[in-house]
Amino acid sequence: MQRRLIPTALVVAACASAGPPPGGAEDHQPPQLVRVTPDTNAVNVGAKVATFYFDETINDRGTDAQDVTNMFLVSPSDGTPRVSYHRSRIDVRPRHGFRPNTAYTITLLPGLSDLRANSMKSGATLVFSTGPTIPALRIEGTAFDWVGGTPVPRALIEATSPDSVVYLAQSDSLGHFTVGPLNAGSYLVRMTIDQNQNHRADRGESFDTLRVAAPHPAPVELLAASRDTLPARITSATLADSTSIHVTFDRLLDPAQQFPVANFQLAGADSVRIPITAVRTQHDEEVRARAQLQATADSARRADSLAGRPRPAAPRPGAATPADSTPKPSRPAPFTTLTLDVARPLAPSATYRLRVTTIRALSGRETGSERSFTTPKTAPAPSPADSTPPRGARPPARP
Repeated sequence: MQRRLIPTALVVAACASAGPPPGGAEDHQPPQLVRVTPDTNAVNVGAKVATFYFDETINDRGTDAQDVTNMFLVSPSDGTPRVSYHRSRIDVRPRHGFRPNTAYTITLLPGLSDLRANSMKSGATLVFSTGPTIPALRIEGTAFDWVGGTPVPRALIEATSPDSVVYLAQSDSLGHFTVGPLNAGSYLVRMTIDQNQNHRADRGESFDTLRVAAPHPAPVELLAASRDTLPARITSATLADSTSIHVTFDRLLDPAQQFPVANFQLAGADSVRIPITAVRTQHDEEVRARAQLQATADSARRADSLAGRPRPAAPRPGAATPADSTPKPSRPAPFTTLTLDVARPLAPSATYRLRVTTIRALSGRETGSERSFTTPKTAPAPSPADSTPPRGARPPARP
């Protein structure tokens, strides 16, 4: 009986020791790309696949964005590429094979991992041609979340040629991207915030499009936002203080338009019009807040100087510092809220009707809308930034 128990105990011990094999330090290094075939910048390539060789076995158990198939972009694209897994070797080819006389870019994206879940932090790019030449043209630029004002990492970039060939790329951690190599021509470039990382532009994902000619002398800027074909309508109007109203719309507004006071009408329950003296955007609000902070700092610095307590000048709010290298959009962001200044304080617990005759949504649609609202029993106190009237506005009339 004792001899029969020994093998059973060995089996139990073997099952209990699942994990890294003993005898060495645990591996925390991500897989390394050893070589690729064909060689980068090779021409007249006749191979049926492009092969990526690694120094260890790659994990093929990933799902969704971490699936091995999802770790490669083939440009130009004819659909989801065919990716064949062979432990430490991965073969990649277009859905319907390589076309003759075509320059290809195959991008290995960051995130490929080994069996111990050590992920590659960077990717690699292979460029070659099945013909005798590789075009030298590229389209470069930066992908932004326009509303947030920040660059978009891993955004999907699609450049469609006049003959409907689609070239793909993905932005890096700072939103920068390069699409190509391309032949000369006009391309419709689309940037999508690829939330599920499936390399497809899905309904509801923020995007931007831009017509770009190759060659293009300067980097382009793509500004993703939620876009549809609907107009913007007022959803709410609330009191910021007794003489200011926050107006919220259900769609993003085009920041390039003007907001004339004449487009807004406010009336009480007695239908008597209340003059509106100014319309301020969120950008205007930010400028006023920065000016207020700067004025406060300057006042404190003058007081210290008069008292014989000099101190170094503080940096101006919003000023770029040498360490701040994050790119910013060059155009003001779209928004959904406006602030209206009225000529006299609104009465508490009173109902008013606000109407906008014409306003343009980010979709380009123009329309008007109106909304009734009731003021609270006690009006909110004005903020310090609201104590200074905007430039060009009339001072509020006495009630």
